Amino acid sequence: MIEVYIDGASAGDPGPSGAGVFIKGNGIVEKHSFPLGVMTNHEAEYYALLKGLEICIKNEYKVVSFRTDSQLVDRAVAKEFVKNKNLYHYLKKH
Repeated sequence: MIEVYIDGASAGDPGPSGAGVFIKGNGIVEKHSFPLGVMTNHEAEYYALLKGLEICIKNEYKVVSFRTDSQLVDRAVAKEFVKNKNLYHYLKKH
């Protein structure tokens, strides 16, 4: 199984932001970082998820487990629901 650890952060809300993706498993170790420009912390967290998904699809990883410290992203994906309509388009991309 491949484990994908994601995190997004923002210096201010909104502010300069970045996302990180760490992938390990089956002899694979990958580290990715992405400067995002100015956005909110929640947007950065969603962006990290989307980048992680893109990497897994590109590399044809079939069995993956995502890990995040963002309750917002975790709950949104699990329930397929977001309360904040400004974040809805991120959920629909997954």
